[in-house]
Amino acid sequence: MNEEETVRINHVQVGESYIACIPRRLPNAIRKRPALTLGEWEADVQMHLARGHRIMVAVTGYGDEHGTVTVTQEVVTSRVGVQLTDEQALHLGLAVGQVYDIDGTVRDGVGRIITFRKAVTHTLPVRWLRPVSERLELPPDMLQTYRAQVCRAADGMSCSEIRQATIGALETVHKLQGLALDNPNYDRSVSAAEVEHDEWRRIARHVEGNSLSAYDLRVDPDAIKDPPPVQFR
Repeated sequence: MNEEETVRINHVQVGESYIACIPRRLPNAIRKRPALTLGEWEADVQMHLARGHRIMVAVTGYGDEHGTVTVTQEVVTSRVGVQLTDEQALHLGLAVGQVYDIDGTVRDGVGRIITFRKAVTHTLPVRWLRPVSERLELPPDMLQTYRAQVCRAADGMSCSEIRQATIGALETVHKLQGLALDNPNYDRSVSAAEVEHDEWRRIARHVEGNSLSAYDLRVDPDAIKDPPPVQFR
């Protein structure tokens, strides 16, 4: 990540959305802090689930510690908590005048669990934030791998079959782009799908331009016949 792409504290706009890149190993201050409330416990659970991922957050303010911000994260949960009214408590045979909280799941008439969207609050180092416009770039060997996969899949296909595959690849791009609007973890999948769609389009042009009855990667001068070897570090 280039230093210029990292959001600085004096550039953070309260109310704006950012991508938070959560490290695989959380700092001790986050991992070992006690959860004093249900909301803090829910936030900690979501933070541990987000390790090694990118999440969309909205900045709500600045943290007490220098270089930190408070953010909210929209999550899907099946657990809800409600506080009983006096009338409801009386109906259940409970003493009126006390506070009763119910925590659990909501099910519909056929027993399916209902999910809800809710916001949890985190305090994060500002260095974890990235602009929403940031796009992940695939390394060159991954680009070659995705192109090689398409070439192998297209080998022996007719022109009409390749056109259908090209349309399907574009639909996949659009679907993943929609998912990436809410979940930036799909950004890499979007990039991969775009590479595959571009390769299908290239193969279609090659087949149609040369009036071929079927695609043969062995006679395609621009085909990636073999993916690059996996590099172990």
